[in-house]
Amino acid sequence: MFGIVYVRAMEMTQKKLQEKSIYADYDEDGDGIVSDAELAHAKEIKELETALRKNLAQLRMARYSLIAMGVFTVAMFFVPIERVNALADISNLFYLTGGGIVAAYMGTTAWTQRNNGK
Repeated sequence: MFGIVYVRAMEMTQKKLQEKSIYADYDEDGDGIVSDAELAHAKEIKELETALRKNLAQLRMARYSLIAMGVFTVAMFFVPIERVNALADISNLFYLTGGGIVAAYMGTTAWTQRNNGK
């Protein structure tokens, strides 16, 4: 019995923020109290920001891989044929890895959009 009363008394106690607290950004309604709902909303926002940064990094990686493959292809027209023959094995690996990066990005993007119902 005492434990239930003590827990209820603890639930009713609200914690107020100190002046210029680092948690003041989480106080959405400006009442000086950060509720559980406000903390949950702040957590959702942080998770969404992290996911967006990850998606942007993957997009940049795929984009720069495509650009690098295009520049490499154009550069091969200005390189002597002996060097092109010497670089043939390396260029094959370069195109395979670049194409793999782009394909993985496009595949995961299509898969996540399909599974999220967009």
